[in-house]
Amino acid sequence: MMNLKKIITLSLVLLCYSITYSQKHRLDSICVQIDNNMELNLAIFDYTNLALNVEKDLKGLQSILKDSKDIPEKVSYAVFYLPDISLSIKQTEPVERIIWENGKQTRYKFNNQCYINSKNYYLKIQFNELEKLISDSLTTKLKEVIDSVCDSQSRKSTIFNYSFQGKNMIHQKQLDKITGQSDVITLKGGIGVNFIKNKPIIDLSAEMGFMFSKKGIYNNQFYVSYNQLSDFGENSKVYLNSFTNIGYRHNLSNTAKDPNWLGLEFGYLTSKNGEMFGKNTCKFGINWEIGKYMSVSPQLILSDNFKELYPALRIGFGF
Repeated sequence: MMNLKKIITLSLVLLCYSITYSQKHRLDSICVQIDNNMELNLAIFDYTNLALNVEKDLKGLQSILKDSKDIPEKVSYAVFYLPDISLSIKQTEPVERIIWENGKQTRYKFNNQCYINSKNYYLKIQFNELEKLISDSLTTKLKEVIDSVCDSQSRKSTIFNYSFQGKNMIHQKQLDKITGQSDVITLKGGIGVNFIKNKPIIDLSAEMGFMFSKKGIYNNQFYVSYNQLSDFGENSKVYLNSFTNIGYRHNLSNTAKDPNWLGLEFGYLTSKNGEMFGKNTCKFGINWEIGKYMSVSPQLILSDNFKELYPALRIGFGF
């Protein structure tokens, strides 16, 4: 029993380490219109100290631009800034935005752009006058928006929309859009090949689960499953044994197209026939799903009123 406790504890530690190391968030983003003459788009990689980081970087950029003599005066340009690393300016063409507002067509023309690329965020600013970009009010307004978003963010990735008329900030909630996937109930069936006591055993499985998404990716699942194992005895007689299982999986992938689920499962023998399993049999397993249709599950089985302990392996194929 002590060995079993050590194995289960080690498995939990390894799983928690994998989850902590691999999990990444999807992006929230913010669109801000300022007095119909400036537009900001902020993609958020990390919320940690976001307002402070944006303020520091923007003030650093403004300080450089205020003292620079390299700003073009009669042509459109784009500013590219890597905080504390580099700043460059490139001649560009004006950018035009045509939108519909209150049933009327509104045309915005931005002569210049500014791009700030940080490890915590990506900020794009479209403007016409340099004075708007280097003004203290821009930093103040952007911090006010970030504080509002930090208070209203959730595990669902969202595009937030704000506007300013003078000093008044307006959260355009009717324009906010939730992106990515929503929570779902899952149903799954499959077959499996089990290796128990050096004997291959086929099973049929059914599963129902609840899958939760975070920032656009399914990343947590709780489920209940049922396995019916077919054990062939003498004279080709078939003994059917059934396990009912509960489990949890976590998606280690940061892309929606290539899931990588790893989890823990506990099962109990709810129907016993033949001599394959003893009384009061249960199992503990680590469940790793390779892609969408195949899984591998190393297991430990306790049988005969927990007096017998032996390993097993299941390779599953879903449909």
